[in-house]
Amino acid sequence: MGFFDRFRKPPTQLQFSALMIDRLRSLGDSRPWIYAESMKCLVLSGAGNDAPSAVINLANMYQDYVAARTKQRDEVLRRQASGMMQHYLPADFGDARLRLRPVIRSATERGVTYLQVGADKEKRNIAFRPLCENMEIGIAYDGEFNILRLTDAQLATWNVTFDEAFEAAVDNLRHQSSKPFMALKDGVFASQFGDYYDASRLLLTDLLHRQAISGAPVVMVPNRTVLLLTGDRNDTGLELMLQIAIAERAKPRPLPPLMLRWGGQSWERFVPPGLEARLRELRIQELAADYQDQSQLLNESHDRIGLDIAAGQYMVVKRPTGELFSSCTWTDGSTHSLLPEVDIVVLHRASGQPPAFVPWAELLRTCGHLMKPTEHLPVRYEVRDFPSDDVFQQLSSRFGKV
Repeated sequence: MGFFDRFRKPPTQLQFSALMIDRLRSLGDSRPWIYAESMKCLVLSGAGNDAPSAVINLANMYQDYVAARTKQRDEVLRRQASGMMQHYLPADFGDARLRLRPVIRSATERGVTYLQVGADKEKRNIAFRPLCENMEIGIAYDGEFNILRLTDAQLATWNVTFDEAFEAAVDNLRHQSSKPFMALKDGVFASQFGDYYDASRLLLTDLLHRQAISGAPVVMVPNRTVLLLTGDRNDTGLELMLQIAIAERAKPRPLPPLMLRWGGQSWERFVPPGLEARLRELRIQELAADYQDQSQLLNESHDRIGLDIAAGQYMVVKRPTGELFSSCTWTDGSTHSLLPEVDIVVLHRASGQPPAFVPWAELLRTCGHLMKPTEHLPVRYEVRDFPSDDVFQQLSSRFGKV
């Protein structure tokens, strides 16, 4: 950002949405886009009570637009709008092959997409494979202005399997990975490819092993444009990597804040001694944001179709020691709810009886028959009936305090 840009007030997201709609129209898109402030996106209204027929998420584009110099913003907007206009995919796999790339994403991103467009089970077909916990691997077509994630239906149209397309995508990425890593201090290395596929290079484990690290590779990918690397025997480097990752997650297109170690066959979650509390705090903060976005979309969807289902709130609580934990409330008399997965569930009765503060594992053991896991990302548990009086009294006597 230039010196004088600091004194100019950037546009609001509402103003940016109007700029985007105008630019789309100038490119020939005459569809009636409207700005959905609660979702921070443009939507095309569906028929009647249907979900939006199309969605353009603006959060990342808005951040890129505001971060650009004032003189560059028009070009940034042009490229963004052009990317939304172009969703061309070649009819044949052979023509698409060289433009395929592997992508690393949060599973929550896929869940949000399904909720935004009200996709039924048959249309929830974004192609993916699990990587570690809520991180997953996808395949994308790298267009001139956009990155389009592939679906199982598209792979079937090309008559290729996920593994075949993924192999081609990884080969393409390897051919574009000759730029050296940047050596930071304390044995930490950072990618500098600058092509929005930096995070995907964690799949190129041979490339990581060529760096001067101590022990097995450990990585963090705080956003799509950053891959941090050190070795699992480098305590000082692990500390520095975490500090950098925390700062980088504030930038656009964040990814799950997991520290991963290569186990020889797969990536595994790694929690070094001394870093447990901060890694746990990052994970709780990520889930709080994910569940908040999900709650908003669920409530809007339920209101639209007239369903009386409460999306339970994911709450973050701080103990006197400073440690964070997550919590939600399960209230007697609430006939139909969707509970988030948390550390402690507060069983509450309006009768004035003391609540029970039940750890999640114990709740599943004693009340699991009342809790049906859903396909939401992140997962929720559908509940219709409150635990019986005997069970509540037992849990209240055992877990009367947090």
